[in-house]
Amino acid sequence: MKIDHLMMVIILCIPFWGMLSAVMISIMTRFNRVGRNSKDLEVMHGNTESEGSLLVEAPESANVVPLEDALIMDDSATKRSVMLDVLMSDTNDYLSVLSQARMNEDVEVVHYATTAMVELSKDYELRLQSYSSEYARDPEKEGLLDEYIMFLEQYISSNIIQGQLLEIQKNTLMQLLMEKVNRNPSPETYERLIMALLENKQFSIADEALSRMEKAYPGDDRAFKLRFRFYYETGSGQALREMIARVRNSDEYYSREIRDLVNLWDDQREGVGA
Repeated sequence: MKIDHLMMVIILCIPFWGMLSAVMISIMTRFNRVGRNSKDLEVMHGNTESEGSLLVEAPESANVVPLEDALIMDDSATKRSVMLDVLMSDTNDYLSVLSQARMNEDVEVVHYATTAMVELSKDYELRLQSYSSEYARDPEKEGLLDEYIMFLEQYISSNIIQGQLLEIQKNTLMQLLMEKVNRNPSPETYERLIMALLENKQFSIADEALSRMEKAYPGDDRAFKLRFRFYYETGSGQALREMIARVRNSDEYYSREIRDLVNLWDDQREGVGA
């Protein structure tokens, strides 16, 4: 193996420089001079910073204007940008605002909102068909009735469906809630059923369901409030006054919420009378 002169010098100096380096480090350590270089300090400082103190560039979405605010701004570029962000995210969270966006004066914003609503409508329709078919095949399947009811409540409140289709789904929901009450009655289930019946003006059925609830759960605040609303919705003024008088004059215990409701009703009547 042939070694030229330069390589021979390097080979001979390796032991010398190694020993010299060791001596230098020993001296620097003894006199506390290690790490005093400004560049070394910067590196060490950067490595010891806590993760929470590091500056992280915020994603673009963190600075996005809320959709509700963007729709009332006189800035088409901002409205369109926010709508595009919504389309790229979970549009289920923006159902009510998307309905408003369809009435916006900006044509492009209306187009984006309509596109989102159409896609959501398709998704709801597919899920509706799936629940309907599965429930028809196996109505006793564990948890299916609850899932079907929750889906219909969400679908109806989404404002995606209108007209006859909406009425059909409302009727389906009421039937499912009746089935739920028959299978596994509870104050919560009765409340959901009666609220649905009152909203759909099914007063005779609501009265019957209320009577069953009052008999099964006497003294329940929800039953009292539902009966109060029933009399109000049906214009039964005399029955309302009797309920209020019973709370005022009875020695029975009524919750603070019930007494506040009665006081509020009396205050409103006095205000109207004045």
